Amino acid sequence: MFDRLDRYLEIFSTTVMMLTMSIATLVAFINVVLRYVFNMSLTWAGELTSYLFIWSALFGAAYGFKIGMHLGVTIVIQKLRPKVAKYLLSFSLVIIVIYLIALIVWGYNFCVFNYELEQVSIDLELPFWIIYLCVPISMSIASYQVILKIIKLLKVPGDQFSYDMVMKEH
Repeated sequence: MFDRLDRYLEIFSTTVMMLTMSIATLVAFINVVLRYVFNMSLTWAGELTSYLFIWSALFGAAYGFKIGMHLGVTIVIQKLRPKVAKYLLSFSLVIIVIYLIALIVWGYNFCVFNYELEQVSIDLELPFWIIYLCVPISMSIASYQVILKIIKLLKVPGDQFSYDMVMKEH
């Protein structure tokens, strides 16, 4: 079941990343051409590009947890004895999950707050709660990926632990 969910979330995250980045790039390019060649501009293009890049970055961050692409001080973990390194990484991943869960709660509350205020963006007239949905959704996916890393880490015997075995997607 987890393999199927993991595959679905991977497809979802990469699709959102790819589509939002592609559309943002296309809109920005079209707006630059319109501005410099035809001396006109799309008033909503800058706002849309910003929101799409934010969605792309947050879903990219969530996917980064899956494949182990986030920055870390791995040299410290790699220099420690395997058992100590395993405990240190476990502690680190628990802190990360707590932080991500806090972002989920904050993001959800912020979406509800904006929904209740019925605020909309200036140029696109999109409800802000829709724009901000990327925070709780992407951080939920990131939390799930980190929890999978913790489960994988707990299954590895302390004396056989290596950072890449747990954190890098094979």
